[in-house]
Amino acid sequence: MNRIQFFPVLLIALLCITAGPAAGDSIEEIAGKGLVVQSTPPMAKVFINGIERGLTPLRLENIPRGEYDIRLEKDGYAERRIWVSIRENSRLEISLNLGEILGTLILNIDRAAGSPPPEKMALNPEITVEGITQTDPVFSLPAGYRVVRIRAFGWEEVIHSVYILQDAIQRLKVEMRPASFSMTGAELRRARFNPANSGSLGITEFSFNVSGPGEGRINILNERGDMVFAKDLGPFTTWSQSVAWNGRSSDGTPLPDGTYKVLLLTESMLRDTSAPVERRAEMTVSIDSSMNIYPLSSSGANSGLFFSPLPDILPRGSFQIDGSMLFGRAAAAGETWDALPFAAALRFSPLERLEMTAALNVTPFFDGGAVTGLGGTLKWVFKKARAEAPLGLAMGLSYTWAGEGTLTPFGTAIGAGLSLPLSWRLGTALSLALSPEILWTGKEGYPTDPIPRALLSGGLLIRQSFFTAGLSLRSEYIFSETSMDFGPLMAAAEIRFFPPPSSMVFSLLGGGWLEDGRAGGFGGIGIGLIY
Repeated sequence: MNRIQFFPVLLIALLCITAGPAAGDSIEEIAGKGLVVQSTPPMAKVFINGIERGLTPLRLENIPRGEYDIRLEKDGYAERRIWVSIRENSRLEISLNLGEILGTLILNIDRAAGSPPPEKMALNPEITVEGITQTDPVFSLPAGYRVVRIRAFGWEEVIHSVYILQDAIQRLKVEMRPASFSMTGAELRRARFNPANSGSLGITEFSFNVSGPGEGRINILNERGDMVFAKDLGPFTTWSQSVAWNGRSSDGTPLPDGTYKVLLLTESMLRDTSAPVERRAEMTVSIDSSMNIYPLSSSGANSGLFFSPLPDILPRGSFQIDGSMLFGRAAAAGETWDALPFAAALRFSPLERLEMTAALNVTPFFDGGAVTGLGGTLKWVFKKARAEAPLGLAMGLSYTWAGEGTLTPFGTAIGAGLSLPLSWRLGTALSLALSPEILWTGKEGYPTDPIPRALLSGGLLIRQSFFTAGLSLRSEYIFSETSMDFGPLMAAAEIRFFPPPSSMVFSLLGGGWLEDGRAGGFGGIGIGLIY
């Protein structure tokens, strides 16, 4: 569409702005009809011939030809005004810059009468106006009503509404009063944990807020009421507090499984009070050595080994985020070095026995174009594997869609599936896995094939305090009314490191596949986070 610039003479005749033209203003006439009014910043009120018509950006398609008085107003900005003429078969596009109307606010902040002296309690206010927080008491603000919020540790919060005048200096005197000592928001990071897990996965954290200076103590008691852990807290110098516990006694001895009572005791220690003000909170936390938090492969939209799901899930409230990339010739990825498939995955446990996994698989080809796959699995664990009962059993319901094909490079079978993952623990570190699955598939993953396919996968998982490693195999069986064909046979080896004290996960993997006389090998890397 060709744009026809107004001639300079016409601009002078039509662009009559009360404060004079401003840098960045523009007015253009193009083919079409109507009026478009824009402003910087947007959301300015638009008045046409004295009648409010809306906020910028404003588009009026059916405005008749003629001359119009257009006025823009926005709180804190100078009014802009322009006279325009709209002609037949043309659309007028106007863009105006609004200049801020500024004033200065100076805050005088002091202690109220009877407040503790500076050597007893510091006054370091944080001032927030219009979303800007600073300690400097001088603000340059747009004209209009503004809300001023002042807070300081140990002092009551103060909120004032102030009207800022253009090109004026206003002073606001504020008196801060000491806040009553309180403790709020006491909560547990993990209500149940296993100290045998590595780093931050094997600890719990108690957090709480206090209103002012003080100190405290955490006491942890066993089910008999004996104190097994105690730690002094403080002195408190800010609102948010936290303390970690690794499931050991005060002398470092590992504690047995069980439920423990946690007492948080805090008190204000201002020396000019007759008696300290004490606040307390009670919580319970459980140590469970059967609860394991460790990373699994999730890039195929089903948590477990790379090519085989497992009946293991995260504890309730825990999650794992992963990003992975393959190189070489992965299944369904094209010829060697024809693409670099990558995946982003999320694994999350909202309930005690339920885990949800979702993954996005993308295969971008070097010569252009890409194939995308998106899938998810709901897994319910019927029986968790324990040392005294080593069999684990779960059921998984999955669905995966892809732009083409029946398999993603990350081993995800396209369609709707039902799996029964099983595992058998061999000691504390080793597990054998087996997972039969039936899959209804079809074009682009829509389950249109009348006869489901059968998938069989299995593998070996090794768990240690800071890494997991595994081997997995998967085969596919395609049934018809008269015969059975074999799909791809796939294998993978993987290792995932999660070194303490961080919650980061680093992955390395490699594998291969065989189908109809064709073969391929691939490698991969990944990085993620587990909590």
